[in-house]
Amino acid sequence: MQTILFLHGWGGDENSFAGVLPYFRRHYKCVIHKFDHNPDTVMSLEDYADEIEVPDKCHIIAHSFGARVAVLLAQKYPDKIKKLVLTGPAGIKPRFSFWRWLKIRLHKLGFHQKGSKDYRKLSPTGKKTFQNVLHRNLRNEISQIAVPTLIIWGKRDTAVRRYMINRWTKLSPDTRIVIYKDAGHFCFIDHPDRFIIDTQNFLKGEQCSNV
Repeated sequence: MQTILFLHGWGGDENSFAGVLPYFRRHYKCVIHKFDHNPDTVMSLEDYADEIEVPDKCHIIAHSFGARVAVLLAQKYPDKIKKLVLTGPAGIKPRFSFWRWLKIRLHKLGFHQKGSKDYRKLSPTGKKTFQNVLHRNLRNEISQIAVPTLIIWGKRDTAVRRYMINRWTKLSPDTRIVIYKDAGHFCFIDHPDRFIIDTQNFLKGEQCSNV
């Protein structure tokens, strides 16, 4: 039986993929890695990757932050990983904009009380870890991915924009993209049945659904 390693997004947990796990557990050995996003010591993205024991000849299904880690794993263990399925994948640096610059500038000046609730709940080491992860540009690592990759992206995703996905596919040519027009950052929650079909078809080497 083949193995799938699941990597959840920032702030998620082992229950993040609950809507699709029952199906995959019938056909694969499923390993769900739980990240600690409020660690006692400051961590880097590499630290998160290093803590994972990658099964031999496995597939990886990863969401958002988990996709960042999956990129490093694919680079580090190309002989262990067969295919990647990434949904809402983070890792491409956003375009420069005045409003983004202003937000960063205000944050540095101390006007950051209106940050996200998840961020405000973090400890000082958790906040520093989050910043380390958020500012990590994976452009070089993405260009070195040597395993077939499927990106499932929701057109309503406000965290990962279409231009980021376009850059990703240019950097990593062996990447397919499937777009869900009426989904956001959590395609596997918005459309679990379609996510299962597209993922299974990709893992089997069959045609995914149309854009």
